[in-house]
Amino acid sequence: MKLLITGGCGFVGSNFARHMLEKGHDVIILDNMSRPGSEINLKLMQKDFPNLTYHRRELDDIQELLQKIDVDLIYHFAAQVAVTQSYQSPKSDFRVNASGTFNLVSSTDVPVIFASTNKVYGDNVNEVPLIEQDTRYDFDGEFGKKGIPESFSIDAKKHTPYGVSKLTGEMYVREFNGVANRFSCMYGESQFGTVDQGWVSHFVISKLKNMPLTIYGDGKQVRDLLYIKDVCRLLELQGNNIDKIKGEVFNIGGGFDKTISLLELCKLLDIKPDFADWRPADQKVYYSDITKAERVLGWKPEVGVEQGIENMSNWIKENIN
Repeated sequence: MKLLITGGCGFVGSNFARHMLEKGHDVIILDNMSRPGSEINLKLMQKDFPNLTYHRRELDDIQELLQKIDVDLIYHFAAQVAVTQSYQSPKSDFRVNASGTFNLVSSTDVPVIFASTNKVYGDNVNEVPLIEQDTRYDFDGEFGKKGIPESFSIDAKKHTPYGVSKLTGEMYVREFNGVANRFSCMYGESQFGTVDQGWVSHFVISKLKNMPLTIYGDGKQVRDLLYIKDVCRLLELQGNNIDKIKGEVFNIGGGFDKTISLLELCKLLDIKPDFADWRPADQKVYYSDITKAERVLGWKPEVGVEQGIENMSNWIKENIN
């Protein structure tokens, strides 16, 4: 199979490119190299896979590239990925996530598998009844331990510019017979987390470099964590079943069994954080109901949180100075 991966030098893109290259597939990657760490990921991929095809392009130029190449499937990961940045520059956020995605799907008949986000649910998530349990929040009521399903309302009062742009992008993807994944928190090797995005990696890097760490809010925020190897298995399954799932949306995360709060991760890593005021639109609790992916694709996460963090920590020690 011949694949095009946009954002192929980023965290998800580089891991999935490796996953498919190791299985003998022909992979073309596109990236504008704007994300810190992209150069390192590209260098490591080119070292291991000298025949990798790479194009340094913007999504604005995707139509020209698609006229020159012939691929069977497109995985679309190129994006502006930070909620904070979307507030600072909403026009740029829209250009990349909404307009850029439209440019892609409207320029090809090839199916597109898209990385969307749980932020499409906006502040509706915080309306789910909560109870405090020890050092963390938990769902109490309709969704219980199953988490947020695909049917959960996206008609929120507030989404953040990022949530709006990604929701717009996924609607265009599905309109053109692609597939959208509303991802929760992903983590793993090749992730260069910052205070704005990639919080698990940011925590680990801060610990390993003995850097101060600030938590915004009380630290009881709960997320379900999904290790990158489990992400790659899902994406491969979706590609193998693309005719069956065109037009669908999936909530993808670690599920209730792989939830952790910020304070719990600090305890696991032996970090003593500082605290600051809540940031806009920070969800107090989010974890995905992943039963649709299991029912339709036979997929569910396999790697536990502690094992995944150990794997990521070892990679960071070897590759991030």
